[in-house]
Amino acid sequence: MDEKYTQIIESLKQSAKVELEYSKLTLSEKLSILLSRGLIVLVLIIFAACALFLLEWGLTHWLVQLTGSLWIGVLVSMGMLLLLLLLLYGYRKQLVINPVTRFVTKLLLNPEDQ
Repeated sequence: MDEKYTQIIESLKQSAKVELEYSKLTLSEKLSILLSRGLIVLVLIIFAACALFLLEWGLTHWLVQLTGSLWIGVLVSMGMLLLLLLLLYGYRKQLVINPVTRFVTKLLLNPEDQ
């Protein structure tokens, strides 16, 4: 009778070890997916910022030629950037928070579909 309990305890220990290893592997997989996507997003943001800078620089030069005044061209260009910033801030929940939350919850809570 004592041998049966020992076997059950050993079986439970082995099962717990397997579950722990599975959890570690799942966590490492999900963390690597999360970090790799975060890195991709960071690189895309850097490229988008560079493209926006060049676009804004070109627009400023065009406005300077159009208006004949450096100050007016720079102010109009700056005003457009501030408007874009305000729009991004106003729609931050729809553009940033909700997609990130959906991605993280889908990644962490869904079964191994990926």
